[in-house]
Amino acid sequence: MAVDVTQPESMTPASYAQRSMWAFALRYRTANLNEMVIPWRVRGRLQPEALAAAISDLVTRHPTLRARLSYQQGQLYQLVMPPEPVTVPVIDVEGATPEERLATAVTQLNDPGRPPLDILNGPTLLANLYRIGVDDHVLCIYAHHAMCDGWSIGIMLNEMMAFYRAHLEGVPTSLPTLTEQYADIAQWELRAYESGELDDEIRYWRAELDGLPPPVALPAIAPRKGNRDWRAHTTHVWEPLAFLQGLRELSGKLRVSPFAMQLAALAVLLRQRTGSEDVLVGVPALNRWSAHAMQIVGYMTSMLPVRVRPAGELGFDALCQQAHTSIRKMLAYGRVPLEVLLRETALAPSGNTVFPIWAQFLEDGSTADYEACGLRFSPLSTERRSLLAELDVDMIGTVNGWRCEFAHRAALFEAETMQVMLQDYVQTLRHVMTQPRTSVRELGERLS
Repeated sequence: MAVDVTQPESMTPASYAQRSMWAFALRYRTANLNEMVIPWRVRGRLQPEALAAAISDLVTRHPTLRARLSYQQGQLYQLVMPPEPVTVPVIDVEGATPEERLATAVTQLNDPGRPPLDILNGPTLLANLYRIGVDDHVLCIYAHHAMCDGWSIGIMLNEMMAFYRAHLEGVPTSLPTLTEQYADIAQWELRAYESGELDDEIRYWRAELDGLPPPVALPAIAPRKGNRDWRAHTTHVWEPLAFLQGLRELSGKLRVSPFAMQLAALAVLLRQRTGSEDVLVGVPALNRWSAHAMQIVGYMTSMLPVRVRPAGELGFDALCQQAHTSIRKMLAYGRVPLEVLLRETALAPSGNTVFPIWAQFLEDGSTADYEACGLRFSPLSTERRSLLAELDVDMIGTVNGWRCEFAHRAALFEAETMQVMLQDYVQTLRHVMTQPRTSVRELGERLS
């Protein structure tokens, strides 16, 4: 008997994070703010049919990749649909040279006219393959954030290649059977809150978020209220490896994480621009608390608050210690989803988002060699089409140096303003590498 692919094979309560995604999708139906564009350049003799079969196997293995959200009888559910073969269109890219064809492919994969993914009706995952040359392709997977997160990308690539190799060789994969799925993690999360298991963590967050000041508001060129222009622009800077090594050496001397030091410098910059000496920044936390959870594709990352108080008389070294402590506590009490914090603490949305400022430190994904398949995958960087936060700061350490990106809402800030801010940020980091005890006030006075 044929499987009815219009009827779900399972229906389980949605996670807290998925509830937020669903509410946002209803409110802003035409905005594709929560889509993940995941491109790789693939070198080697690629077999498109085997690749499509491998992606299909991946979607079968991880039900969340074929799920959608549905509100029924007062409850939001994740509906897992029966698996279907995934079609991967092969698109021949025009251009005189491989470099031109690559640039064209990157432009096409981020085409603003592409229909958005749909967590209400599907699909929530698509894939395209762009042919640059005989042994040169760009594979792009589009996944809705309600069903996937950054950690999931590594799982997807490794397992996709395991399935790909199995199809080439005509043998089963050696991947272990998953004993839990995303729905199990989501149900544990719901039970943990309702049973009081998270009460100690909630008490911490109530104290940490008591007496919050107004959200940081950088000077904007347009009103924030009611502004639904999500177009994004990214300003970036690249510094050589010596700069990154300097950051790591100073963080080692101060006994703080590199991210804590970079976050402290960002707090200095925000204080200088806004006058605020109490800064709340949204930081993504992995939120995977078991070995099983580390193997599952799904949206588990939680955006949590890190509070930094850049008082003028503080030395930068002391501010780093403060930021480091805040980050460690955020991670220690990070089982509490953001949606629960909004219920239980003084934290409240500011306009369209809870945190106008986001920040994270990333170690750049390196090239992945799959010698048994004869393929090499290299992650590609693309411009963001849209952004929910007002400013998203990504600090990225690579094998060649340090990259920093200031992605911002183009309707609120001019690109030139962000360029100057980014230059001031780099200037602050460069100064504290040699003079880490400089006061926050003096650091601000040195800026534009």
